[in-house]
Amino acid sequence: MVGINSPKSIDSGNETIIDKISKEAQELYFTNDSVIFVKKMISLSILLSTNDPPLTTAIQTIDEKVQDPTYFIATYFDTKDLDQALWVYRIVRLLARYILLFDRYFEIGNNIDALLAKRVRRSINECLLNRHDNHHLSYSLDYSLKQFWTFWKFEQFIKHQIVGGHIFSYNEIRYFNLFKSSDASLIYARVLDAKLPSFSENVSLVLHYNQGLLDILDDWEDIEEDVQEDMPNLFVMAALKNIPYSRIKNTRNENIRSILLNEPGSSSASVVRLVSDYQSSIRNIFIPNNLSFLKSLSDHYTNTLLGIISSSMNSQ
Repeated sequence: MVGINSPKSIDSGNETIIDKISKEAQELYFTNDSVIFVKKMISLSILLSTNDPPLTTAIQTIDEKVQDPTYFIATYFDTKDLDQALWVYRIVRLLARYILLFDRYFEIGNNIDALLAKRVRRSINECLLNRHDNHHLSYSLDYSLKQFWTFWKFEQFIKHQIVGGHIFSYNEIRYFNLFKSSDASLIYARVLDAKLPSFSENVSLVLHYNQGLLDILDDWEDIEEDVQEDMPNLFVMAALKNIPYSRIKNTRNENIRSILLNEPGSSSASVVRLVSDYQSSIRNIFIPNNLSFLKSLSDHYTNTLLGIISSSMNSQ
């Protein structure tokens, strides 16, 4: 059995949950089957969320998009330190809340989201101050968060291009997706860089590609909502080469996916190419054995996306 360092301080009410998290993490470490691994990740995610519940309904809505335990698993696998892994999970979750709240603020302009994001930022600072070894990480994250602000300006630019009927090349679509998913390598990976003995920039690159795949999946789930709000969506951007945006915009919600995937010049070919390019790139990146599960997740995300697209095309 792999030895671990237990959390230094545990509230009595959370002790049972922490024990379950520890057990799930150790079982996950010895799981080689990728399907079982993903199922155990879901169970672990539920336990981690229970251990660190949101304080408000608004945050709970945001948390539905930030329940990925990848960074917890990476930390645990590389350090066998449960306390460290729980801390990494908490700080990455706070950072993701901050990013997603400002995402929503720039999408709909609700000042409450901006205020909540600033409150989360204070929690991030407090979380960093509570550990003596985080001075470098604090400065690094401050710099990274400022860098990411340029994405939201770029997203608004892309929004205006879509409404204006711009035709996006494959490279433009790829660039947008990689820019959108750069929070993984620019922000969250900095936490692993500060805490993991085996971390390298190759790990950061795989995390970036994985986030790109997850963002494509999010775009798939949000197609109708994004069209209603004129927000950038990869499937819409890829279709504009042959389908005018005005036609997509005026199509009934239940028919939008059919137009995007099944008509001549649909978006499916470009998106499939992008997903396959990411998978090919990831396979050629070397990362330490302790973190090789990240490449298994890449294959899982790729197969999920390709399966969804194929199934949707065949069902129309």
